[in-house]
Amino acid sequence: MSWQRFCAVPPGASLRAALRRPVRASLHGEIIPLGMSADGRTAYVSAWTPGFAGVAALRLATGHLRPIRAFPHPAADQADGSAAGRWLVWEETHSLQSLDGFTVYAWDSATGRLRRLGHSLRDRGGMPWPSPWHAPAVSGNYAAWAQGYGPGGEVEVLLANLATGQISVVRRGHAQPPFFDGNLLVWPESDQPGAQTTLHALSLSTGRPAVLPGALRAVHGTAFVVTDGTRTAYLNPGLTALYYSPAQDQRAHVVLRLKASVHFADLAIAPGALAWATTRATYLGSTRTGGYARVTREYGDATGAAAGVLISDAPAGKSAHPILPLHVIRPVGLAWRSCRDQAG
Repeated sequence: MSWQRFCAVPPGASLRAALRRPVRASLHGEIIPLGMSADGRTAYVSAWTPGFAGVAALRLATGHLRPIRAFPHPAADQADGSAAGRWLVWEETHSLQSLDGFTVYAWDSATGRLRRLGHSLRDRGGMPWPSPWHAPAVSGNYAAWAQGYGPGGEVEVLLANLATGQISVVRRGHAQPPFFDGNLLVWPESDQPGAQTTLHALSLSTGRPAVLPGALRAVHGTAFVVTDGTRTAYLNPGLTALYYSPAQDQRAHVVLRLKASVHFADLAIAPGALAWATTRATYLGSTRTGGYARVTREYGDATGAAAGVLISDAPAGKSAHPILPLHVIRPVGLAWRSCRDQAG
């Protein structure tokens, strides 16, 4: 890696142009990105528009919205999900007061088939057990998520084979939402409630516990970990430092520390880039040059995908379903000033 720390650089002309061109459909209703198709032509979204409310496929060039599943109760229903390859998987919640009651759905973009994978579990009184809120993870023909199953913060990790329909519980304990790293399913887990987590891994090939790659062995106390099977990034437990490794066998090191009173809020990965949100704004950085730029005026949001990054601006005002201008960024095609240039 030719750079050691991220450095702030002025956004190039191509990035500025992309930020000036929001997706037209995002200006006429609330559009929240969940992921992007493998070819980068379609965004998968939660939408509240004059004609449709639910999960949909949005053709980025034309603005055409293809309904996948309408929300039965648009005033209360919400969805959070992710996509990879042919699959879109999301958790759909049914209350504005709690995110613990949800249903998990999978949609096959190749066949158009919608499948219900599961739902949150309830106690004897009919109340959903508390669950850590996070979008399901998707990789190849697999999806995984975490859900509460008992008192005291007990959580189970579920793995679904989307090709066969088989779903299994792979871990029970004080676990946090899982993610995929190549052929591994990985999740944070602690020995007891409130204790700092460490990462555990399961091989998708053998179904047995597996050794973590070098880039993940030092990760503890955080659920903010992103990887594409080669590059890895994560946040420290205090949400003030960003760690990065360019290869699985290399230990990550700190590439960005935030100033006092500012904290990280989210992290995403895309080809050639990392994106992160803080309590101030959202930023996009090149993992090739180390340069990064601010891409929203205020908080905002970034969704990473194999085809690029979807950047959502913060709402201009308060409303039930605010307008969130959406921008499509292709980081690989951007010209970035390097940190070495800045230092010179």
